[in-house]
Amino acid sequence: MNNFLEPCIRLAEQAGEAIMAIYQQDDIGAEEKSDNTPVTKADLASNEVLMAGLRKLAPDIPIMSEETPIPALEDRKHWQRYWLLDPMDGTGEFILESGDFAVNIALIENNHPVLGVIHWPAKQVTYFASYQNGAFKRENGQDKQISVATPDNLTLAVSRRQKIEAVSQYLNTQFATVALGSCSLKACIIAEGKADCFLRIGPTGEWDTGASQVIVEEAGGCITDAEFNPLTYNQRESTENPDFIVMGHPDWEWQKMISPHQRAI
Repeated sequence: MNNFLEPCIRLAEQAGEAIMAIYQQDDIGAEEKSDNTPVTKADLASNEVLMAGLRKLAPDIPIMSEETPIPALEDRKHWQRYWLLDPMDGTGEFILESGDFAVNIALIENNHPVLGVIHWPAKQVTYFASYQNGAFKRENGQDKQISVATPDNLTLAVSRRQKIEAVSQYLNTQFATVALGSCSLKACIIAEGKADCFLRIGPTGEWDTGASQVIVEEAGGCITDAEFNPLTYNQRESTENPDFIVMGHPDWEWQKMISPHQRAI
């Protein structure tokens, strides 16, 4: 598994270069998909880089990507190992030119993420982790092991574009906020201790959490659905996630801080 890590980091960086080349163009080819989510030429260019690279790296491992047709559950339920991709998480942020978008690569084994790479092209920063090997941040060619914050005042990672009331209604405690665009990047700042919690309310796919989950878990945190149940991968016909929570320090009493009777479901 760890033999895949450096090749995946390089692939994510190459996909990031393809994204940034289009980021500078006047026409980014923004369109709306059938599920009412946006897609651009950058999403598709990143997907092409990742699909080609992973097929070359491991021809025998199936690939599930947000930007390719998803096989029926009957055809994929027996996969013991597969790649799970979000070629560009944060397409809306790309369109708004905030810089908060990322390339996500995850390896899923026996329905659980075991390897994750999240590359932030605009910052040239990469977060990565593999099962039982810790979580790391690569910046300026240097790798630093990262971990969730120790208990202090709660800092909530929030979306730049979502009203704070959409998530604050579920919290039973005071908090500060840090705003960021991409869903996976918010998970990464929790993994490195710059925020403590992120409540995602609204539609996402399994590719939005695969890479994030292993990075957050290896940093000492966790991701669950809004009822504190484990997220599932490749076990349902639909690949849509429930609302979910990314949590930092495991010693905090999260189930008291997030009201059961108000929690998003």
